[in-house]
Amino acid sequence: MGGRGGASEVARMAVAVVAAAVAAAAVLCPAAGGGLLGEGKALVAIRAALHDPGRVLRDWDLKSGNQPCFWSMVTCHEGKVQELSMVNQNLSGTLSPAIGRLRSLRSLCLRQNAISGPIPDTIGGVKLLQTLDLSNNQFNGSIPSTLGSLVNLRDLNLSNNSLSGSIPDSLATARMIMNLDISFNNLSGHRPAFHAWNVSIDGNPLLSDNSCEGNCSESLALPVLFPKDRKEEGPPSMERRIFILVLCIGMGGSLLAFVAGAVLLYCQHRRRCQRVFAVPVKQDPEVFLGHLKQYTLKEIRKATNNFNRRNILGEGGYGIVYRGRFPDGTTVAVKRLKDHDSVVGDDQFHTEVEVISLAVHRNLLHLTGFCIANNERLLVYPYMPNGTVASKLKECVNGEPVLDWPRRKMIALGASRGLLYLHEKCDPKIIHRDIKASNVLLDQYLEAIVADFGLAKLVDRGMSHVVTTVRGTLGRIPPEYFMSGHASEKTDVFCFGLLLIELVTGRETLELHENEYQKGGILDLAKERLELKQLNSFVDKKLRNNYNGAELEEMVQIALLCTMYYPDHRPKISEVVAMLEGGGGVAEKWEAMKNVEELNPNSSEVLFGPINYDEDQCNSIELESIELSGPR
Repeated sequence: MGGRGGASEVARMAVAVVAAAVAAAAVLCPAAGGGLLGEGKALVAIRAALHDPGRVLRDWDLKSGNQPCFWSMVTCHEGKVQELSMVNQNLSGTLSPAIGRLRSLRSLCLRQNAISGPIPDTIGGVKLLQTLDLSNNQFNGSIPSTLGSLVNLRDLNLSNNSLSGSIPDSLATARMIMNLDISFNNLSGHRPAFHAWNVSIDGNPLLSDNSCEGNCSESLALPVLFPKDRKEEGPPSMERRIFILVLCIGMGGSLLAFVAGAVLLYCQHRRRCQRVFAVPVKQDPEVFLGHLKQYTLKEIRKATNNFNRRNILGEGGYGIVYRGRFPDGTTVAVKRLKDHDSVVGDDQFHTEVEVISLAVHRNLLHLTGFCIANNERLLVYPYMPNGTVASKLKECVNGEPVLDWPRRKMIALGASRGLLYLHEKCDPKIIHRDIKASNVLLDQYLEAIVADFGLAKLVDRGMSHVVTTVRGTLGRIPPEYFMSGHASEKTDVFCFGLLLIELVTGRETLELHENEYQKGGILDLAKERLELKQLNSFVDKKLRNNYNGAELEEMVQIALLCTMYYPDHRPKISEVVAMLEGGGGVAEKWEAMKNVEELNPNSSEVLFGPINYDEDQCNSIELESIELSGPR
C-alpha cells in the first residue's frame, strides 16, 4: 500500500508539473495557442471551403508539421501571415469567413479563378488589409459594407463577378482607397459620389447617375413656358418675353460654362495647357493645389534645420534629399534640386510635379507638396523608413540578409505593378526611364515604391515611342535608346530586367570585376550560368541556400527576356507582371526566345550610335550609378 501510495503521489506531482509547464507556456508563448497556429487553422478552413483540382494547396495541412509560413502561396513577415496570392490557380468553391481571422493580412489576391458565393463580411475585421483583389471570379450577393471600414485599404478590385445590389455608402465615402474597380457586375441603385482616386464602374447597366433609379425623364424635362390654356393668336406678353429672355441667357451661360469647363479639363488631362508651376506661385502658404500643399521656404528651412548636412538622406545627379520634420511631428523627405536656377533643373521640377500628380498607385511614390521661392525648387515626399532597395540589399541582421528571397520576389512584383500602372493605366502613358534598385524605395512593410520621376516622359496613347535626349544611368540604357534616342515602354522593361538581376545577385554595381568573366557582361554571365544549371554561383551569396531554385531560374529567365536586344523581343510589362505572379509559361517563353539572333552588344555599332551629343546632352547622362533619391 505504501509503495502504491508513493507511486500515486509521484504521478500526481508529475501531472502537476506538466500542468504548470503548460500554463507557463500559455502565458509566455501565447502564439502557441493562437498566433501562427490560429492562422494555420484559419488557412485550413479556407482550403476546406475551396475546390482545388490541381492540389496547389495540398501542403495547407497542420498535420504535416510545417508552419503556415512555409506553405505555398503564403507570405509571412515576422511570423505573421501577410499575403495570400492565389492567382489563376483553377480554384472554385467559396471563400470561407475564416479569412477574417488572418488579422495581420495585408494583401489578398484571388484573381482569375472560379470562386463563387458571397464575399464574407468578416473581411472587414482584417484591419491591416491594403490590397483586396477578387476580380474575374463568380462572387455573387452584395458588396459587404464592412469593406468601407478598412482604414488601410488602398486597392480594391471586385470587377468581373456577379455582385448585385447597391454600392455601400461606406465604400463610396472611404477616403483611403486609391483604386476602386467594381466594373462588370450586376450592381444597381444610384451611383454615389466616390472619394477614391481612380474609380471604374463600367459594365453595370442597372446603375443610375442619380437617386431616381434610372427613371429620370421628368427631372430632366424643360419647364413649360406657357400655360396650357394660352390663346393661339397674338404675341406673348412682355412678362413672358422677359421670362424667355432670362431663361435663354441662363441656359446659354450654363452651356458656355459647361463647354469651357470641358475644354479646360481636356487641356489639363492632355497636358496641353500652360503649366501651373511655370512661374513662382505667390499665394497663401496654406493653399492646396489639388492634393498638393504649397510650403513656404521658411517652413522647409525650419523642418530641415536649414538644410543641415546631417539630415541628408541621399544625393544624386539632380538633387539632394533631406529628412525634414514639421511641427506637427510629420517626418518627410525634401528633395532640393541642384540646378534650380537652370533650365534643366526647372524642367526636372516640372516633370516630377507633372508626372507624380498624374500617377497615384500603391507602388508609386506620391508627392505631398512643393515649394517655389526665389531660385529654390523643392519637392516634399512621405518619408520611407527603409530607404532604397539598393541599400537594403547590403544589410544583414544576425547573419541573415534583411531582404530574404520571398521579400525580393515581392519587391520585383510590386515594382512591376507600379510600372504597369504607368504604362497601361495612365493617359498619357508614362515612361520612367531610370528604373533601378536605388530608385525603388521601401515602406515600413518593405513594399516596393517606385520613385524618382525626374526623367519621366509623357507619351500620348497610340504613339509607339518618343525621340528625346538620352538620359539615365550609363550601362543601364537600352541599345535602341542609346543609339537613336527612341524611348518607349520597352525602355522601362529593359531597365526592369536589370533590376531583377540586382535582386538576384545583390550586387552594388552590375559591372563585372576584372577577370571575373571574359566572355561579356553581367547578362552574358547570367545566360551562361542559366544554361549550365549553375545559378547557385550567380545568386547573392548572402542568401546561401535559402531560396527556391525553380523560382530563381524563372526570375533569371524573366530578366533575360526583359533585356533582349530588340525592343519587340521584350515582353510588355503586363506580361512580366503575369509571369511574376506565377502565371506560368516562363520556361517556354525563354526556350522560344533564347536563340533569337541578336547583334553583339559589344560592337561599335551599339556603343557609338548616330546621335551627335552636344555638351548639354552629354552632361545629362549620369556617368556613374548614383542614388538620385536616397532613402525617403
